[in-house]
Amino acid sequence: MTLKIPSSIGGKDSKKAYEKIVNAIPEQEIPSPNTNSSTNIDSNLSTDDFIYVPSINLYVAKQRTLLNSNWNECQEVLHKENSKILTIPEFKEFLKYSKTNFPDIYNEITEVRDPWRAEWLDADFKVEKKDLMVYSHIFDNGKIIKKKQKLDSNTLMLDKTPGISLDDWLKDSTNQGLPKENILDGDLYYWAPMKDNNSVGWFYAFSGWAYLSCNWYPSDLSDSLGVRAVKLALGL
Repeated sequence: MTLKIPSSIGGKDSKKAYEKIVNAIPEQEIPSPNTNSSTNIDSNLSTDDFIYVPSINLYVAKQRTLLNSNWNECQEVLHKENSKILTIPEFKEFLKYSKTNFPDIYNEITEVRDPWRAEWLDADFKVEKKDLMVYSHIFDNGKIIKKKQKLDSNTLMLDKTPGISLDDWLKDSTNQGLPKENILDGDLYYWAPMKDNNSVGWFYAFSGWAYLSCNWYPSDLSDSLGVRAVKLALGL
């Protein structure tokens, strides 16, 4: 497993924090690609394998796939299947809908427990003319296109470890789906977007904590890190 070490975590030495993450994930509890989740996108998937989320008019896969694939590889494979990765706003809506209608899936994503579970989010942070932008993909007339947005001025740009309120984040966020500066404190760890032009989003949880991270290397991969495929509501 490859993990990116941020410059600091809550003001503490980042290497020690990195070692804490790695040591807290028991090797035998990390599922292999051939156990609970598929490593490939199955072209025979049906609507039974997806959850329709009305607020975003999209089908979201119940299971993570493409385990042990990096962020760019997931993008390439999904786009060939006319699928894509959840953006952060879409991921928020999926969590909100799952919390009420599919609590087992919500708990699988967010609960602080073993084994370690993680999934990529479609958020690629880039600096343009001193402004921090986020690139992601959306469906437009049935096609997948890339869009960019400048981060809202009230985006929380400080790491909170711990933490922000998961419920408050789900209830209210910026237009890019990120926590606002005035978000309530809580137990969800948060790493803010970085300006290194090499950071993407992901969400993960294990026995130590749950994390929303916007500063992870797209080249990283792990047997427990996958992606949740998203399809248009029509034409699965």
